[in-house]
Amino acid sequence: MPRIRQLPPDVIAKIAAGEVIERPASVVKELLENSVDAGATRIDIDLDAGGTELIRVVDDGCGIAPDDLALAFAQHATSKLETADDLFRIGTMGFRGEALSSIAGVGQVALQSRTRDAASGCEIKCDGGALAPVKPWNGAPGTRIEVRHLFYNVPVRKKFLKSVATELGHVCETVTRLALAHPTLHLTLRHNGRLVYDIPASAGLLDRVALFFTGEVRDALYELDSGDGPLRLRGFIADPKCDRGNAKLQYLFVNGRWFRDRSLAHALQESYRGLLMSGRYAIGFLFLTVPPDKIDVNVHPTKSEVRFQENSLVYSLVRGTVKHRLLRENLIPHLTAPQGEEIGGPGAEVKESKTEEGAGLFASPRRELAERTLAPWERGETADPLWREPARVTREEPTPPAPLPSGRGEKAGSRAVDLSEAPISFSPPPFREGGPGGVGERAADASDAPAPFSPPPVKEGGPGGGRSSTEAPTAGAPALSALPKLAPHTAIQLHDSYLVLETPDGMLVIDQHALHERILFEQLRRRVREGRLEVQRLLIPEPIDLPAEQAALVLESADALRELGLDVSDFGGNTVLLSSYPTLLGRKPPHVILRAVVDHLVTQERPPAKEALLHLLMATMACKAAVKAGDKLSTDEVAYLLHLREMAEDSHHCPHGRPTSLLFSRAELDKQFRRT
Repeated sequence: MPRIRQLPPDVIAKIAAGEVIERPASVVKELLENSVDAGATRIDIDLDAGGTELIRVVDDGCGIAPDDLALAFAQHATSKLETADDLFRIGTMGFRGEALSSIAGVGQVALQSRTRDAASGCEIKCDGGALAPVKPWNGAPGTRIEVRHLFYNVPVRKKFLKSVATELGHVCETVTRLALAHPTLHLTLRHNGRLVYDIPASAGLLDRVALFFTGEVRDALYELDSGDGPLRLRGFIADPKCDRGNAKLQYLFVNGRWFRDRSLAHALQESYRGLLMSGRYAIGFLFLTVPPDKIDVNVHPTKSEVRFQENSLVYSLVRGTVKHRLLRENLIPHLTAPQGEEIGGPGAEVKESKTEEGAGLFASPRRELAERTLAPWERGETADPLWREPARVTREEPTPPAPLPSGRGEKAGSRAVDLSEAPISFSPPPFREGGPGGVGERAADASDAPAPFSPPPVKEGGPGGGRSSTEAPTAGAPALSALPKLAPHTAIQLHDSYLVLETPDGMLVIDQHALHERILFEQLRRRVREGRLEVQRLLIPEPIDLPAEQAALVLESADALRELGLDVSDFGGNTVLLSSYPTLLGRKPPHVILRAVVDHLVTQERPPAKEALLHLLMATMACKAAVKAGDKLSTDEVAYLLHLREMAEDSHHCPHGRPTSLLFSRAELDKQFRRT
């Protein structure tokens, strides 16, 4: 049996370096954090070969006393802690005393430093852990550290380094994080003698965002602030139209330290639920201020992870603050003409633009927003005190009136609708032949094209009159003034899919399917939360055959489905029985609604949380029951749809994140017709 023995110091140093120093960017990070803790106002970084041959960091901080130079390379030697209790109230970037010893174990380090009150400084070198004598050094106050030939004595580690460009990219990311966390710090970065970054102290946070991520991102940012308090959130979030295909532009900072946290990244994404398409990520720069005794930064060797004492409170703060900030903005996307020559210029050709469901009427950089589908429902919607609850409305349900004529005999295409003469009803659309409430179901002998909903006529009160009821806007919903005001005269339906209206800001184009989907979703969600969802029981339960895996998935989600009015039970084998469905969605046969729900459930990599599952199911059901592109709407139906739009919470996006409307501004119109 092998005997236990003490490892040599050089082996210990290499093992420790393996935990802290992964690549040149790790060295730069540790040295920059030491400079920040030293009170530096300017830091200059020089690299050769991506940092594998040379890393030089020079700062104007407080410097190191000559007697402490040798101790700086000792393991667990630091000036930032004195007792064990200090670990629970850390206010500095570094605290373990491992950085310099780990770097010296895998590189050739030269440390030169001078304190501000000393006439001269001193220099010490450490080659693979072997210290040289301290020598005098005549330099400016501050500290200068050079690391050469990184991993020269650990060839296996050096072999795993990437290309020079890749390693430089990691260093640039490290500099970016520090520059955002400390916007008053002057930073310069040079690579092989070429200037990469020169960020003056006068460049504020927004200027730095523009430098690192372009002015397009900066111009799409909204500032947020949760208010004064021991726990505070400040920063910037981007408009949903400025999204990305990954989460790399989600930057989280706590007390000036960049960190990763899946919970808070989830909170940020949840705040954008229904505003982003599937696979798209929000942009955010969030800065948390937390009392040092309420956070533990001694979690990960690289200090890239933290642990909050009140994690649920921080989660709620991020999610609530971001969501409320988004509610204050008018998030209707603006259409812009293609970049380049103006329409009507010399040699310009008029190109026919295809109009599909969810696509814009004009070719534009925003068109991709309308072509994406599905939203990230796999994340759970966590209840918190800041989550907006809808207002509770008590009303008497109206007697289902006869549907209005839908104008099926009119010629397909574009036609004007006079909104000034259209009767506005405050009742939910009627249900045809399937039960009260919900959206009209077409007759059995109707064509395959789904019929649009019909708003009920206005009736006088009295016996048999069928009282009208009002769907009040929910509490916390944005003021109606935040929505573009619609002109009180005409709306045009194009291709039986889009509604074009005049607004004071320009021309508004509405996707009738996406808008109706959002309205149905909010009505369904409101009624589920208030416990007054109307359910239609089937006289004879409908058996539905499914594959074994899907049948098991449906039965596993039976409780959530029952909350939404879909009562399913096991019938044996791979068959389930559907006994009821919500009358609000009666426009589609019950089995069609259930199969659509199943189709979405099977696409989830893992079973979503209950709140996320309910959100997914409601969005799917609303999508299936809404009017479709190609459905011709009557005058009353258009007027009723536009009326409900003004009462919706988030009328600018459907539950899947597609925009319901696009605005072509008056200024853009004038520009294209050369009226500017």
